[in-house]
Amino acid sequence: MQRPAETPHPRASRIIRSAQATVIAALASALLAGSSVTYAPLHAAVPRRNTPGPARTGSDNAPPITVLPGAPAGDGDPSTAIDSDAARRLNAAAAFVPLGPDHPTSVRFSERSGDFARALDCLASAVLYEAGDDPVGQAAVAQVVINRVHHPAFPHTVCAVVYQGSERATGCQFTFTCDGALQRLPSPAAWQRARKLAESFLEGRAEPVVGLATHYHTDWVHPYWSDSLDKVARVGTHLFFRWRGNWGRQPAFTAIRAGAEPIEPELAALSQAHRDAPPGNGNALAPTGTAETSGRPVAAEMIAAGPGDHFIQIDAGGNGGNLAIGVLDLCRGQPRCKVVGWDRRAEAYGSPAMPLVRTVSFLYVRDARTGVEVVLWDCTRYNRPLDSQCLSAGNRHWITFTGSLGRKRMDSAVEAPS
Repeated sequence: MQRPAETPHPRASRIIRSAQATVIAALASALLAGSSVTYAPLHAAVPRRNTPGPARTGSDNAPPITVLPGAPAGDGDPSTAIDSDAARRLNAAAAFVPLGPDHPTSVRFSERSGDFARALDCLASAVLYEAGDDPVGQAAVAQVVINRVHHPAFPHTVCAVVYQGSERATGCQFTFTCDGALQRLPSPAAWQRARKLAESFLEGRAEPVVGLATHYHTDWVHPYWSDSLDKVARVGTHLFFRWRGNWGRQPAFTAIRAGAEPIEPELAALSQAHRDAPPGNGNALAPTGTAETSGRPVAAEMIAAGPGDHFIQIDAGGNGGNLAIGVLDLCRGQPRCKVVGWDRRAEAYGSPAMPLVRTVSFLYVRDARTGVEVVLWDCTRYNRPLDSQCLSAGNRHWITFTGSLGRKRMDSAVEAPS
């Protein structure tokens, strides 16, 4: 809620501030008293970038791994956070849809080129960071990636599918590409096992268990889009989905792998093929004893706590409204207050004890002297109605805001590269 550039008339400002204070006080009182707070229904809360429409072409319109290209049907507000037991009950209530006669897609590289080496390590990173050192789960994730390569809604190279959106603070397709997970290097043995499995998929293997699935989630969450997809498989604790109707059937998967596999800088610590040097065979793990690849964050990536700063752990999910209201009480009476939150479920990649800039999930800043008031969410974890409410490369400087508007650009220089 950053102030507009033009300053309104003083009397109008007082009226606006009074109205804002009344609304905020009412909302905060309702929360603290235990009353329920009603939010806008989902059709108003889903960003317009996800509006439904006919089959689309081009990679820019592809939905994230946990977002549908359209508002899910149904009444109520499914974005409201629910506990894991309730999520499991909802997930179990949805019947599995038969895979039918459709076959999963496959890809086969004609030669062991630099493209192959880069695709190999992109796919290996996806299966390992998404499914852990579990070959069954890894195969299911690999099939989702290959299915996306062949669908017109997604990019048409392996690396572009896996790392789509990773350059943005929000909007990455696979969470590990933008939540700091890649700062933690796997063991060499686990990495080689993941590469071996990825190699089999680049040589034509397909995983029939998940069919033409393009989305998945764990069974202890129930994303708002879940009921608008066909649930087709369960692998371990993950549920797999395909789009409903013709968009999720075999005739839709007409795209072919095309173009060069891009170099992904995020993989440089793991993959020789993704360093600036000419692509090699990608076999070697980078040394882990140096500061650059040790996985330990450097000082420039951390937030330095100052007066009025509060670092908290949060349970991300839903639309984040209650979190914002609760923060108002935390900041009550403070002329300057900044609340920075990290998702408890990803504390290995950022927490109050390890305050990394790049993995912040929630931010509230209020400064009476400068008139600044900002509230932002990580929209890969929260369903917010407007893109302007999402943490992004353009507004992350507020994370390191220290009270000086003249320094906000300088503060942003300490952020870790996205």
